[in-house]
Amino acid sequence: MDPVSTDIEITSPVDLIAEATERFGGRPSWDEYFMATAVLLSTRSPCERLHVGCVMVSGGARPNRLIAAGYNGYLPGARHTSRVRDGHEQATVHAEQNAVAEAARRGSPLEGCVAYVTHYPCINCAKILAAAGIGEIRYRMDYHNDPIAAELLADADVQVTQLPRQTQD
Repeated sequence: MDPVSTDIEITSPVDLIAEATERFGGRPSWDEYFMATAVLLSTRSPCERLHVGCVMVSGGARPNRLIAAGYNGYLPGARHTSRVRDGHEQATVHAEQNAVAEAARRGSPLEGCVAYVTHYPCINCAKILAAAGIGEIRYRMDYHNDPIAAELLADADVQVTQLPRQTQD
């Protein structure tokens, strides 16, 4: 596919999305749409170490409805102060945890939903997603993938799929 020439000056993430829309054209697949949404959400993260986004999407008879979303960040109203112990940030809530919490606040069950996450979930997020009833996790990038997380998800019959990163030749 030949890139489309545009005159858009890129000054924000919205400009970049608009350019990408013009450049690639066509209608995105559901996987592309929801993963792009998770990537955009990740830009809200104040974390200096890693930006992660998560989108919870319905499955079953009424699929592809956005149920909840989250990104990694500090507790609501808390000061943005990093607290690291044993090489791990302790002050932030992970994207998956924030998305599950948002669904709970709204009273939206996650049973059978698909979680689109920008990065492979950590052990704790894997447990939370499985306990919340998530049926499938689709992620974009590997990040310290722990074999225990994979085992726990397999034990809970949660399907895990890495979505391909598209490259343009």
